[in-house]
Amino acid sequence: MRAVSTAKNARGRGAARLFLALVFPFLAFSAALCLSCDSASGKRAGKQDEYITIGAIFPLTGHYCDEGVRALNGIKQARQEINDAGGVLGKKIDIIVLDDKGDKQRVVEQYNVLKEMGVVAIIGSLFSNVTLPLAEAAAADGMPVISPTASNPEVTKGRKNVFRLIFLDDDQSRIVAGFAHKTLGAKTALIIAGDERFEGMHKVFEEAFKAAGGQVIGKERFTARRDFGAILNKYGRNHPDVIFCATDYTIAAELAEAVNDAGFDGVKLLGTDAWDGILTFAHRLEAMERVYYASPFAFDEIHPAVARFSQRYFDNFSYTPISTAAQSYSAVQILVKAIESAGSTKAEDIIEVMRTGVFDVIAGHMSFDENNNPCSLDASVYIMEIKGGYYRSVEKIRIRERGL
Repeated sequence: MRAVSTAKNARGRGAARLFLALVFPFLAFSAALCLSCDSASGKRAGKQDEYITIGAIFPLTGHYCDEGVRALNGIKQARQEINDAGGVLGKKIDIIVLDDKGDKQRVVEQYNVLKEMGVVAIIGSLFSNVTLPLAEAAAADGMPVISPTASNPEVTKGRKNVFRLIFLDDDQSRIVAGFAHKTLGAKTALIIAGDERFEGMHKVFEEAFKAAGGQVIGKERFTARRDFGAILNKYGRNHPDVIFCATDYTIAAELAEAVNDAGFDGVKLLGTDAWDGILTFAHRLEAMERVYYASPFAFDEIHPAVARFSQRYFDNFSYTPISTAAQSYSAVQILVKAIESAGSTKAEDIIEVMRTGVFDVIAGHMSFDENNNPCSLDASVYIMEIKGGYYRSVEKIRIRERGL
């Protein structure tokens, strides 16, 4: 475990106050225009043999379109760099990106479209509940699939062709609990649940926090109305040191503001990788000053490859990358390295290299275990915080050092 320097890349950090929500519909529309160009480039008459075509499926419209746009930008940057360097196997890489709208049925429909278009592999999707039906459909066909950010163990379990780039839900829950106790000095915690997609993470956090010597003073559940005020009122005379809530960043932003409004001075909020992007929905930045969450990537990491990626991303898109962009960029890197190593675009050859190879990408120096989860001695979780409206990393915790 070590602290991560935040002194470098000041130019990038100056743009880390990410988008306002109103910007995203325009970005998603712009992305759709770019995607038509992407699709056309790989399928131009008489030139199809000049390209190796990869598919991708992200939420480019709808509630989580900002996540999809970040992923799109990551793979666009990767494609440009690979093609500028000469491509792979004597051909250029093309990536056809389709919109799943965050919908479990639509993602399968879009998968079938990409399969008919002859893609050699697929990147996607971003959320576990959407990636699961994609994984099921692809497993039946033996199509190589790699998800940048789907952390539910069931996504890859028992499927030799489906891979993930992010740590598992259980790993990050334990690490966040350990961070709360050891680094923040928390003795008491309140758990607030309500989103079934993250159900198991609350149990793991509770077990790990108690094992470290902490006390869970309450377990609450929010409704569809997300009435955090009523929940917090129960603890008005007995503030916990920390509140843990595994949910997505849109709800996390509401929780942070509710805790701020309730006057819970000194209470820290703990979240998971799904909180990355919370500033998009922040209305009052002072409410974000208590936020800490787990992430697979930190733009202020001191590694030269990460610094280069972050600077180029800022130059290309005028804002600093967070985890979805970096993980998607890494997914392209891995697929291209697998194709190059295999000397083939056949599904079984790509899968074999991915299952047995070692990959150096900005997500780390990694291989995949028997369940196609990332496995490496330097696998780490970054703890991120928000200060003055900017993201920054405060700690880098190696998973194996916490006995995971």
